[in-house]
Amino acid sequence: MARVSLDRLRGDSAFRLTYASDGLPARYRIRAIVPQMENAFAQLTAFAQVVATTSFSRAAERLGMTPSAVSRSISSLEQRLGVRLLHRTTRRLALTDEGAAFHGRCLAILADLEDAERSVTRSRGAIRGRVKVDCPLALGELVLAPALPEFLRKHPDVAVNLSLRDVYIDPIAEGVDLVLRMNRLRNSEFVARKIGQVRLVVAGTPAYFARYGRPRTPDDLAAHSCLGYLLRGQPMEWSFMRGRQVYAAPVSGRLNAGSGEVLRRAALAALGLVYLFEYTVAADLAAGRLESVLEDHVLPPTPVHAMLPHRGTAPARVRVFVDFVAATLARSPFRLPDARPPR
Repeated sequence: MARVSLDRLRGDSAFRLTYASDGLPARYRIRAIVPQMENAFAQLTAFAQVVATTSFSRAAERLGMTPSAVSRSISSLEQRLGVRLLHRTTRRLALTDEGAAFHGRCLAILADLEDAERSVTRSRGAIRGRVKVDCPLALGELVLAPALPEFLRKHPDVAVNLSLRDVYIDPIAEGVDLVLRMNRLRNSEFVARKIGQVRLVVAGTPAYFARYGRPRTPDDLAAHSCLGYLLRGQPMEWSFMRGRQVYAAPVSGRLNAGSGEVLRRAALAALGLVYLFEYTVAADLAAGRLESVLEDHVLPPTPVHAMLPHRGTAPARVRVFVDFVAATLARSPFRLPDARPPR
């Protein structure tokens, strides 16, 4: 079995660990026999206050405890250490030699703990450090990239690692602070915040429509060349609304790709229709290079979520980056005017 004992030496680790096999023939599990650390530090705090005030009652007042509870805490500490720390008489308290030696180390431990807590508290509120973000490729290139210089100028002590990919990842395994995705990850361990929404657009060139005609309903797509987006090796469905129901239209085409930019270029070459998020094709629509169809049938706007792989309070640098993305999505020039009547 492993046994853990408090062995605080200046500059050394806080605990001395002794390990032994628990008897398993091939695999070893390390066990630690550890008193509750909260209780251990409470005993150290009580001991330090008793020495500082030379009184159980005055120490109890400072700690919000009863004198008997303080006395029991010191007795438990002495029993655990196996030495007497204080000489007790009816008139006074005095440190033993062992108590005097232990008192110095006790104060160092408590000072280090206070310093550590102060440091963490300061860093929690400070906007500094590196933010590791994972984001869909087109969203990162077309929406975030133009706005990133403004964010970095505003927060000179923050650095950003921006990974761009269109596959789901394990943010904990990859050490990512923030994942941006359409919809949300199906994992209750993540905290998701909706920070915006984007629309899907079916689009083609005027030349394509002049040659093959415009689809009037999603069912008409069966007669068109539909350029499919690959996700995990499979073309994504072209889903539309039929009344209140979502259904997949029958589509096929000669080109499928895992890149919105590849599909956009193919559409501009009049090779077929694309079904992409608005920010990928908005500039082409505004310039007349592409035209949208089936506006009354596409799905409602898709939410964009910022997902954090932990449930505690996120560091300030992560919170401000999430706010930055939300503000960028809200004012993005790639957003299209909503041509459909309110539902």
